[in-house]
Amino acid sequence: MNTKILSLLSLLILVVSGCSREKLSDLSVVDSNKVERQHNELDRWIRETLTLPYGIEVIYRWERNAAQPGSFTYPPKADNVKAVLETAKHLWIDLYTQDEFGGKDFMKGKAPIKIYMYGGKNVDIHGFELLSNATAIGSEMHIYNVNDFDPKDQSKVYALMRSVHHQFARRLSELFAYDRDKFLAISKNRYVSSTGDYLATVQKGITDRSRIFSISDYGNKRGTLTINALLSAQDDFCEIVSATITYTAKDIKQAIRNAQTPYPSGDDPQDQQRALEAAKQAHHELVTKLDFVNDYFSKTVGINMVRFQRASNKLMRTYLSTEEKSETDR
Repeated sequence: MNTKILSLLSLLILVVSGCSREKLSDLSVVDSNKVERQHNELDRWIRETLTLPYGIEVIYRWERNAAQPGSFTYPPKADNVKAVLETAKHLWIDLYTQDEFGGKDFMKGKAPIKIYMYGGKNVDIHGFELLSNATAIGSEMHIYNVNDFDPKDQSKVYALMRSVHHQFARRLSELFAYDRDKFLAISKNRYVSSTGDYLATVQKGITDRSRIFSISDYGNKRGTLTINALLSAQDDFCEIVSATITYTAKDIKQAIRNAQTPYPSGDDPQDQQRALEAAKQAHHELVTKLDFVNDYFSKTVGINMVRFQRASNKLMRTYLSTEEKSETDR
């Protein structure tokens, strides 16, 4: 009898002790069920919209190890995940699958296998904000700034699509090979080994943060469309694709004019000559790379870049005007 009583007392002590150590959830049962229901609805939408048609898995629940080493990222808000994915699908997948270009089956076997989503920026150890995860493989896409995204904000839509088109260009370059050595040779002395050399300082000097991924006069005068293109030849290639698709033909022509315009060089004839030669070289490099990518898209991918750019611009205008109208009607 005493043995049974002692056994029961021991069991009771263990149960009480375990309960005291167990941390209570911050969510009530009702709140927990609500969150799980929202996740389930979002998961169903992702499955029906992206996974079943295109084989894309979306990882929006936190996986810290998937982030680029040295970056400062955090989880996305579930409320914004769908808005980001809807925008990306409309301005990326729906663009490539138009009958005039890739057709309805173009993305099959070409879309990223996984899309990782993060709430904040992808900033490296020098404070330079990146468009993509440099350590990722081509079958992955990493989307940042989810928590700050607003489909009615033109600058945020542009920033999202600059990243999406940049990363998909890398995916295409693996599926449809191009002559990497030939492309590298055009601007091989331009690329930096570290953003800490000077690029981080240049980027931090952009006072209008909505233009951080825009076409850049600084980049133009060094033979590229953007600052991020100076990171590597691969980034340069992907940036030409991304910026060309996202911006207009007028914007690209202005970048070419920027490249061939010498920096102010004062009255010294030698300085003037050096500035003139530098501008001539930058112009040559930029035009050569633009022609290279246009030729690659036309002959290798099978898409006319001029018509593709127009279609992308039209899709972007229509999307933004629709979002503005829906906000007004609310």
